[in-house]
Amino acid sequence: MIPIVYDLLEKGYEVILGGDGDALKLISQEFPTLKQIKIPDIKVSFKYRWMTLNLLLLIPKIIFSAVREHKLIKKIQKVNSINVIISDNRYGLWNKDVKSIFVSHQIMIKLPKPFKSFEYFTHFIIKKAILQFNECWIPDYENPNKSISGDLSHKYTPPSNSKYIGPLSRYTNVEASTIDKSYDIVALLSGPEPQRTQLERKLIKLIQSTKYRAMVIQGKPSSNNKSILINNIEVTPHLPAGVIKSLIQQSKFVLCRSGYTSIMDITLLNSKALIIPTPKQTEQEYLAKHLNSSFHSISQKKINLETLKAFDL
Repeated sequence: MIPIVYDLLEKGYEVILGGDGDALKLISQEFPTLKQIKIPDIKVSFKYRWMTLNLLLLIPKIIFSAVREHKLIKKIQKVNSINVIISDNRYGLWNKDVKSIFVSHQIMIKLPKPFKSFEYFTHFIIKKAILQFNECWIPDYENPNKSISGDLSHKYTPPSNSKYIGPLSRYTNVEASTIDKSYDIVALLSGPEPQRTQLERKLIKLIQSTKYRAMVIQGKPSSNNKSILINNIEVTPHLPAGVIKSLIQQSKFVLCRSGYTSIMDITLLNSKALIIPTPKQTEQEYLAKHLNSSFHSISQKKINLETLKAFDL
């Protein structure tokens, strides 16, 4: 959404930010003068070892959230006289009285093996939901041979209201900041708990036993904690986009999840990267495999010292 907001402001639109939690905190830090409205979102947490159970429990939450936000957006639109609604992968944020746009690279969902036979049916339901909007913007290339998202936006016919708008990155509109030191490794953490914390602890333990200088960015824009130094590793909750851009460009390589936003960012910056999918998260596991020719990828369970040394720092 950050590059989309920049584009709207450049064209003279008045923009209101809506969201919840770290997502709203992050975008409001980028645009501190814009009005904000809280729109509650579901809290995703993969607390059970059986990922299929986690996904099944998530379905009713998604349905309830879509119904709730659809009712809420009607009230928000009336009070604020909104002309256009742009929804970041939230199915309930549309209103038949105003132009409504859905933004997502995930037009189909990669299901776990036990549910593979339901994949097209799931796509059909998602397609019907997206058709409630006037337009669907897919942040990827239309040419399947150049596609970053692969099957997620190209395996099945997209909704008739779709158009490919090319990859988006928050760093497109951001000047790199001047920094006084560089690092061998920059780790960008993100995603649901407890896996985010588990990866953080594992990486810190591994890097501590090396000579490499590392910066670990926890992906916690709402945190008030200060940066700390653990031997050769600096750990910080969050940094401004310009600083992160410089750190990525000046580091020898980046460690990050294989989430689509992270992949678009490191693609734009042409970074050497090791991508680590969130365990059992089928979208990230697929993207890691799909992009293995562009980036190195490894499972969270298998990452070790030899993995890091393979980059010949």
